[in-house]
Amino acid sequence: MPHNVERQFERLAELCDEKLKYIPLTFMLGFFVTIVVDRWRNIFQNMGWIENLALTVAALLRGNTKQALLYRRSIIRYTVLSQVLVFRDVSMRVRRRFPNMESLVVAGFLHENELKDLEEIKLIYNKYWAPVQWSLSICMRAYKEGMFETLPAVTAVQSEIKHFRTSLAQLCNYDWVPIPIAYPQVVFLAVRMYFLICIISRQFIISADAHNKSIIDLYVPFMTILQFTFFVGWMKERKGGLGLILFAFHKERQHAILHTAASDVDLKTFGVLQHLRNVTGAAASPNATA
Repeated sequence: MPHNVERQFERLAELCDEKLKYIPLTFMLGFFVTIVVDRWRNIFQNMGWIENLALTVAALLRGNTKQALLYRRSIIRYTVLSQVLVFRDVSMRVRRRFPNMESLVVAGFLHENELKDLEEIKLIYNKYWAPVQWSLSICMRAYKEGMFETLPAVTAVQSEIKHFRTSLAQLCNYDWVPIPIAYPQVVFLAVRMYFLICIISRQFIISADAHNKSIIDLYVPFMTILQFTFFVGWMKERKGGLGLILFAFHKERQHAILHTAASDVDLKTFGVLQHLRNVTGAAASPNATA
């Protein structure tokens, strides 16, 4: 390389190295990771855990009669039904497991007459919360029939139901409002541009008269390799996490990636069906309400 061209390249490398700090890469990645991790954690925490409600119903809805047993089971079944209705719209795996409302009848979440009642509700919005309303109504009916000893006992059960519904509503909110797709694109572009500039700025300067001459002429830029590994690994790891909550394209329509996120949680592992068996058994236990 001619000496004058070499000097021009050295000046360019010096300029790039000096201006590289203009890209706030650490801040951008840190903020991005915080958003993705917090969102993922909140999604998981709001998946809906029915056990608290089941134990509360078993403890407070008293009686060993057939009617009391039916009330306890119905409260739990309706609440889990609401959960399944939400999961059908945010998880492709649950949608495949329950492709239509009749499959919910076969699985035991709904009875035929209840399906007709649900279909007769004319709403332009989703009917996720109709079963929740049924559960709340059963609580008041049981109170009037003397199965709850006090009004605060009814309130405690209804509060658990409403808390469960709030968690499911939070899932719906995350499904409806994903992270703006422009933001991760800006972060990914910034990381790539940063290391593209590093190809020039991190070159070893060997001219004797260059004031930015490298102290040691190394064949392998170890520190740049480490920085690349950490930053790109950081980005890739969160990019995988973003797959839980951003956008994906499936056939002709766009799905919020909460769909595939919930799909990553195996239906049997999460135990929607097992929930129904276990908690209805706990709620129906006559020993718990003796």
